[in-house]
Amino acid sequence: MEFIIRNVDFEVTEYEVTKKIAEVLHACPGPFVSDADAQQRLINFSVTLEKNECGGVRNKGFGSLRLPSMDVGLKFRRLVDGEDGITIKVGKKRLKFIPANKHIPNSALVTLAKAPYVDPDIAQKRREKIDALSSAFRIAKVQIGTFYRPQDTRPSDPRAFSVEWQFDLLDGLGWLNFEYEHKLIRAKVGDPARGQLLYSLIVTFININKMAVGYDFGNQYICFDLFTPPIIEREDFNRTLTGTKADTRNYRERVGAIHQGHEQIAPYAHQIRIILSEPGDLDKFKQFCKIAELRPPYQVHIEALCQEFFTSKRLAWVQRWLRSLSSDWPVAFQIEALLRNGVANTKELEDLRPRIEELIRCNRPFAAAIMRYFVIRAAARPPGQTIHKCFELVVQKKLGNVRPEAPAGRFYCHRVTVTPTRLILEGPNILQSNRVIREYEGYERNFIRVDFRDEDRLQYRWDREVDGASFVRHRVGGLLKHGFELAGKHFDFLAYSSSALKEHAVWFVSSFQHHTKGLVNAHTIRGSLGDFSGCIYSPSKYAARMAVSQLLLPIFPLNSPSASLYGDRSIGQDHRSQWSEMPDIVENGVMFSDGVGTVSHELSDLIWETLCHARRDGGAHAVKPSAYQIRFLGFKGVVAIDKQLEGIQLCLRESMNKFKDHGEEYAMIEIARPVVKPNTPHLNRPLITVLEDRGASKDTFMELQRKVVAEARTAHDSVELFAALLESHGLSRSFRLSSTLRRLNTLGLELNPTNPQKNIDTPFLAQLRAFKHEARIPIPNSYMLMGVTDEGPAYEKKLPPGKIYACIHKPEDSEPIWLHGPCMVSRSPVIHPGDVQQSYAIGKPPTDKLCLFSHLKNVVVFASTGATCLANSLGGGDLDGDLYEIIQHPPLILPDHYDPASYPSGKPFTIERPSTIDDVCDFVVEYINSDVVGLVSDKHITIADQASDGSFNEECLKLAALHSQAVDYPKNGWKVNTEHFPHNLIPYKPDWHAAEVESPRPTDYYESDRALGYLYRNIQLDDIPTYVPQKLDKPLSDLVSVTLHPLVKRQLQRRERPSTLEVSMDSIYSAYLDELIYVATCHTLSRIPGTHLREEEIVVGTILAKCSQKKFRTDRTYAMAECISVLIRDIRCKILPQSMENASPDEVRDGLENGWSAWTLSQEKYRESHEEGKEGYGAQSFGLVALAIVLDCLEQLQELPSATSPVTPT
Repeated sequence: MEFIIRNVDFEVTEYEVTKKIAEVLHACPGPFVSDADAQQRLINFSVTLEKNECGGVRNKGFGSLRLPSMDVGLKFRRLVDGEDGITIKVGKKRLKFIPANKHIPNSALVTLAKAPYVDPDIAQKRREKIDALSSAFRIAKVQIGTFYRPQDTRPSDPRAFSVEWQFDLLDGLGWLNFEYEHKLIRAKVGDPARGQLLYSLIVTFININKMAVGYDFGNQYICFDLFTPPIIEREDFNRTLTGTKADTRNYRERVGAIHQGHEQIAPYAHQIRIILSEPGDLDKFKQFCKIAELRPPYQVHIEALCQEFFTSKRLAWVQRWLRSLSSDWPVAFQIEALLRNGVANTKELEDLRPRIEELIRCNRPFAAAIMRYFVIRAAARPPGQTIHKCFELVVQKKLGNVRPEAPAGRFYCHRVTVTPTRLILEGPNILQSNRVIREYEGYERNFIRVDFRDEDRLQYRWDREVDGASFVRHRVGGLLKHGFELAGKHFDFLAYSSSALKEHAVWFVSSFQHHTKGLVNAHTIRGSLGDFSGCIYSPSKYAARMAVSQLLLPIFPLNSPSASLYGDRSIGQDHRSQWSEMPDIVENGVMFSDGVGTVSHELSDLIWETLCHARRDGGAHAVKPSAYQIRFLGFKGVVAIDKQLEGIQLCLRESMNKFKDHGEEYAMIEIARPVVKPNTPHLNRPLITVLEDRGASKDTFMELQRKVVAEARTAHDSVELFAALLESHGLSRSFRLSSTLRRLNTLGLELNPTNPQKNIDTPFLAQLRAFKHEARIPIPNSYMLMGVTDEGPAYEKKLPPGKIYACIHKPEDSEPIWLHGPCMVSRSPVIHPGDVQQSYAIGKPPTDKLCLFSHLKNVVVFASTGATCLANSLGGGDLDGDLYEIIQHPPLILPDHYDPASYPSGKPFTIERPSTIDDVCDFVVEYINSDVVGLVSDKHITIADQASDGSFNEECLKLAALHSQAVDYPKNGWKVNTEHFPHNLIPYKPDWHAAEVESPRPTDYYESDRALGYLYRNIQLDDIPTYVPQKLDKPLSDLVSVTLHPLVKRQLQRRERPSTLEVSMDSIYSAYLDELIYVATCHTLSRIPGTHLREEEIVVGTILAKCSQKKFRTDRTYAMAECISVLIRDIRCKILPQSMENASPDEVRDGLENGWSAWTLSQEKYRESHEEGKEGYGAQSFGLVALAIVLDCLEQLQELPSATSPVTPT
């Protein structure tokens, strides 16, 4: 409801009027707020006073008041009406309120209903800050360069600044502005009088490490020490304006440099020094920093000289040196990393060259590993340490240490991140292998993975006024089409995998001479992948089929018992007579078998036998699969066991055939995923949004959250609860923490002990338990299963339409269970209200009738008859490996039906000629520019939160269609036009959106009244407490050691011969620590050089730092866990016998002795660091690895009681 405000004092402001009205609306107790409502959100309203354009007075004496609802408006009117009404006096006058017969726009009403009331004092202070920072600083000169430490300076002395490029602006235009609303400082340079373009150097507040100010021969300077290069934009002074919204779109262009001279040094130097021209500006700048809430700049003299570190001559010298190291390219890569990553300048490299070449000559096998470690240690070296001293210390420490060996199916991959101005080099780190890499085993160094990212290593995101697409076409497209030089070698674009493309990553290769294949390059490799003539006119489909052809996991030959095994997920070579094609199941134009075939029982047994050989547990903690996701020749999809097939048989469908493979007579089957257990579905924001809109109660979600929170909080109470929490959320798998705790518990050790138990708790374990808040909310009585189709018949007829079959068998259960009764079925991502459908699980089939799916476990069988295919109705799902959530939690089984979305499947985008690799490059560029799946999903749930009809809102349904188009874009080539994006209903975001934002402003968010808002506010995350090491009187004096020592001693006394496993435990620990620090440093999200993940994060297997793009954190977490898993595997291989399963008791005792030595050493290292006042990084996690080894050996030697046995105190 709206009121006209009359009789307003000309001198008062909107803030003053707002405060007075708020005293009435927010009085507690008062007419609108009772004591019981004291914690509820305050009524929001808006006041607008008519400004007087003539100046002199602040307003014209009248304005308007908008209230969020008619009820509030009528109540307010009764309070202020008449002479006896409440008096609201502002300044010298009493305000008069007259109801207005005016329609309030719906967006304004939604804003008032949803947005938070902002205290006018806060709003006024914000306005005052913006006004106070509105003036600009005149720039005399912009200098780009790098900080360096001159020789013979003390550690406490400031670094000097080398000016590598500069722009004199005395005759041009140069202004420096603070933009408080956008949290950045913008330096504009150009010359409008000469018709030049205007360039902007943008420094975001969060990108400033520190600033320094001072005087240099009377010149006022500001030095910016930045974490990453600044953003550079340009715009045309003389662009034509139309007076429409188009004037505010894409008028600024993202670029990589200001000038050709700047372009040369930009990849290596990005620090900024600005000379101000107006007297007194330095003091004014310091005052602006205070107003903007930035850390105050240091007042210090920083010498500025032109050292010419990155001239053409010096850079050419570096490249000649790198090319001379062609036979030691991994070393050359690390030298390039020192330069590209800003760790060393060319002068420092020149001084290091003799020592690096000596390292290669004398220690060639270790040189690359030493240099790999040196790169991260040099970046983190203390101020007083020269890079030469750092090199000597690293060589001395690392000499003889080797990195962990890559297991089968993994390899060490060099990575390059391409940003707008530079290349960031990383690795080599562990990465999953593929068919191409395995095909050229021993030549892995010629393949690199290249990511395209913004300067902060996040995916590109553009404001509406910035044209970033043109820049991506130039920067990314140029590299893809022309390749690039790296460490003396030229690399060309090869292809991409489907998963890598989602991360904006592709593969490049450098041509090489193979010992049997001759010259190998990008063209010859692509030619060997298959026959893509069936999709050659569609660049996106052509690229997608190449991606499928190289998505590979390890393999083995079936028809030859003597054939070698190549990995942990492999089957084998199949003759043409052992596989066949069969037609898809189609009824009334509806396909029911998209992506699924069958496999004989005998072939399935062979597959499983092979997989068990490579599994750590030999398959003991898995259920024999009923289905596998496979790659075979040009086929991709799922095969389920068909008991009617005899011998070695694989039956594939046309819908699985993606391209023609060159090999036809014999071929390798590759296992992408065996179905070894059911997965647990978890609540997520889109699913909660749709379920709530379909009728699920907020209380249902709150109750599930309360249960998870209670479990997390009781983790402190017992080993069993803590171990169960770790297992349910997949935490600390590599360190086997849950298994270690359970086995210690059988020996009478407990977290919260009662007599006669003993206390196992330590500060480090308490610290690990504090990481519990990252857990998700599982859905009870529900499962996530791979989908297959009913091959029929069932009970002598097919599964009825709308019905499903699912038999659940968990590894820990002796008997399976059959799902029976009503359920909801969905497939992530859920975005349309119809993406969750009702179904009915038929239960256990009768044993006296024929049923072709009765033997299938841990998959969901969909009906293959009817008017629609249920799997396809769930967001366009198919059966080539998609997972489906089967929900049987009663409060989430919803009675009402909603039709699934129906989006016509258009033909792929095609061109009039066969696609070339340049067309694929263009597609990659356009994909990066048009990758909006995350943006669409985020905007969808935001608008659903704001709209009264939630995800049924017309704009949400429009976004659901755009989301489907965005998901299909990599396959069909039809991109989403972001111009079609609907706007948020209000210029605020729901409060749950602040969860991943660093330092969110409260005034940017409203308190969501949806389930997501309640769930968000219901959890208060405490800061992780500071880890305080526990003092050890002496090693092995803790209760774990005291408990285990008699058992270890007894077993070692039974050994009948000396140990045959002689190892240097100090060397093993040193290698472990080096790799741990390397992994922790490479995978941190921190911008600060030299920082690394906490040891507790490594052990738990999570990264706690916030990130605006959550997928980036997820990807880094996964990569970190992969590296740590390989590291621990390597340590275990060095300590334990080659095969624990087949080891004799004495061989197991050898491993036990080594494990106990490792445990003892971890205690000694922990104590040493504590006595020296150091962090002791690595000792605790190494101790966990050692402890798991000790317990494994004791268990195999039958020295431990079973988990179900009563505890006997020792």
